Amino acid sequence: MNNSLKDFTEYRSRLLNDVILPIGISVGILVNISVIFIWVFGPKSRSLSCATYFAANAMADFLTLSIVGLCNIICFIHFNKNCYYSDMICKIDNYIQGVLFMITNWISTAITVERALTILFPLKFRSQDMSRNSKYAIPIIIVLALLGNIPEIFIVEQMEGTLFCSMLKNYAIYKIIQLIVRIFLPFIVIVIFNSCTIATLCKQRRNSVSANQGIYVHVFTKLTIVTGFSFVVSNTTGIVFAIWHLFGKYFLAEIDLNEYLLMLDLGQTMFYLNSLMNPIICVLICKSMIDDIRTFGQRFLPVFRWGQHGITT
Repeated sequence: MNNSLKDFTEYRSRLLNDVILPIGISVGILVNISVIFIWVFGPKSRSLSCATYFAANAMADFLTLSIVGLCNIICFIHFNKNCYYSDMICKIDNYIQGVLFMITNWISTAITVERALTILFPLKFRSQDMSRNSKYAIPIIIVLALLGNIPEIFIVEQMEGTLFCSMLKNYAIYKIIQLIVRIFLPFIVIVIFNSCTIATLCKQRRNSVSANQGIYVHVFTKLTIVTGFSFVVSNTTGIVFAIWHLFGKYFLAEIDLNEYLLMLDLGQTMFYLNSLMNPIICVLICKSMIDDIRTFGQRFLPVFRWGQHGITT
């Protein structure tokens, strides 16, 4: 595969890189800032047992979009030679990406597992304990991500004459382990536990129908299922690309550069799209967030007060 800068710039997807990705990252940064504010300061939202988890998830999404996303737009997509023509910047960039990638994925996993356990084993795991559990789970995830990605600093180098940062050949096993821990394991855990949650809810609904009773699905459960579905959809492309990147050379004589870079662009865009969708899902599903947004709006924006009291002439 020819990795020359000329070929690299020629085959990149302009629609994804120059239109969809910058717009998605910019909107995602603004939306995540707003959602973080609501989860932390909203009187109704912050009282929910899931508030700490989703506030941390929104913060991880915000950092992913603002640090890694903007760096990719400025340096990687528009080919600023001063950005990636340095081993040190390659190392730092890959370390930060790895840390944020792992934190984002594993917080989503912790949310899914926590909620599934409260539904599968309601006598042992209570919804009221989630806020306390999150204060332990989130710091542990952050510390493990910071420590687990330290090897990135030593085994990543900039490929001479290109804008690619590459891992040293002697560390192929580490790369496989890295992909399993960052992507595959969270993906599998979220699919399994969300499937168990949905199956249990369906069973409860059938029993409640037969008993002429209604069943109320907690807002945390709705958020968990929908954000989990968003995670699975957005990471499927990245998983396919990772498998293709790792094992394609054993089945193909040569990977076409055009197809390779298109998959790379699509996987990257879908990953950032998940960081955009999470806060939007929270606002659409969580009624307390809508109430808090309306409360803050009435306090700070005159247009909300006009809508509340009406306009008289």
